[in-house]
Amino acid sequence: MIGRSWKRHGLRMAAVAAIVVVAGWASGYPLTALLVGLGAYAAWQLYNVVRLHRWLDNDLAAPPESHGVWSEIFESIHRLQKRNREQLEQNERIIREFRSMTNAFPDATLVLDEHDCITWFNDAARHLLGLRSPEDIGQAVTNLLRDPEFADWIPVQGQVESAFEMASPLDSNTRLSVTAISHRPDQRLLILRDITDIHNLEQVRRDFVANVSHELRTPLTVLFGYIESLRDQADEETGPVLQRMQEQAWQMQALLNDLLELSRLQSESRPDSDTEVNICAMLMQLREQAEEISQGNHEIEVRCASGLGMMGNEKDIESAFRNLINNAIHYTPEGGVVRIAWREEDDGLVFEVTDTGIGIPRRDIPRLTERFYRVGSDRSRHTGGTGLGLSIVKHVLNAHGARLHIESELGEGSAFRCVFPLERRLNMDLSPVQAAG
Repeated sequence: MIGRSWKRHGLRMAAVAAIVVVAGWASGYPLTALLVGLGAYAAWQLYNVVRLHRWLDNDLAAPPESHGVWSEIFESIHRLQKRNREQLEQNERIIREFRSMTNAFPDATLVLDEHDCITWFNDAARHLLGLRSPEDIGQAVTNLLRDPEFADWIPVQGQVESAFEMASPLDSNTRLSVTAISHRPDQRLLILRDITDIHNLEQVRRDFVANVSHELRTPLTVLFGYIESLRDQADEETGPVLQRMQEQAWQMQALLNDLLELSRLQSESRPDSDTEVNICAMLMQLREQAEEISQGNHEIEVRCASGLGMMGNEKDIESAFRNLINNAIHYTPEGGVVRIAWREEDDGLVFEVTDTGIGIPRRDIPRLTERFYRVGSDRSRHTGGTGLGLSIVKHVLNAHGARLHIESELGEGSAFRCVFPLERRLNMDLSPVQAAG
């Protein structure tokens, strides 16, 4: 349409120019007539330019009336404006729907820029965190969530992804689970979920387990006493029965001890105190205990790097190492070999227990650290385990910032590898500990 208008406009201009030239020649002043015609044309163009400028300043008004190509120009601009307004209205509807949807989220959601400053947050963030708009937009999130552990956690979430728990800044009794999600190179989402009910329920569960375990200790002690008295007077018929009763009582006692230990570890996010731990001396003691359990049926080797200690909770570390060593003995047939090692590697301080035992199916390895998870009922009944040992190991390692790696092949043995951060390294004045069989 614009092409046809320009063509008509050109024809009109040619016709008008011809008339002006003819009139000029007829009047004897062709140049004057041509200049008057060009001036009139320029004035007409300037007049329409001024009208266009005024109309654009007031884009809500209807397009001005004109003739020729200017009429088409005004109409084309008017159509573009109409399409732009429709697009803006559609964008505004999308933004309103997005805000309405995000404000309906029960979780507090914040958008952070590359400097961890807040660029947007939803209504849940106002209620859970006490944020205000627009005062808090552009503020560093650590200035508004004043938790020292959160300030240490948020900068490293670009390299690792981990969940974090903290108290709400408005109410210390409200527990929040915090997750950081990177969705653009210069932005990430911070999602905070109220887990107070789950936290309280977990605390009730831990208290229940601890209380029940404590209450069962007294009757178990009485039961042990009566069984010992009866065994002294047992005959051939009742002896095996009492022996079985005593074994089951010891099994229950071990279960109670593990439940109490696990409950204590779960209630502590970090070790009570970091002290200097002489790992080599600890492994010598654990080796003696392992030989008592093995009763000479296994070959036990210990290799410990000379002078290499670590900072940590000695009681918890010993508990974790003992569980791994005892498991290796229990699941290794007579004549097998259990190797214990402590050394330093590039990725950390490594405690490793390997055996030549029956091995673990690959499908079961990811679930080994779950509470009460058993690979098989037959092997668990044979070894008399509680199903809590590796769960205790996991919690001890988590408290020390360590990792557990498990490798195993059925019929070939297993390897449990604990990797502690190099920051816990400690040089100790020790004599070398040679391999022991």
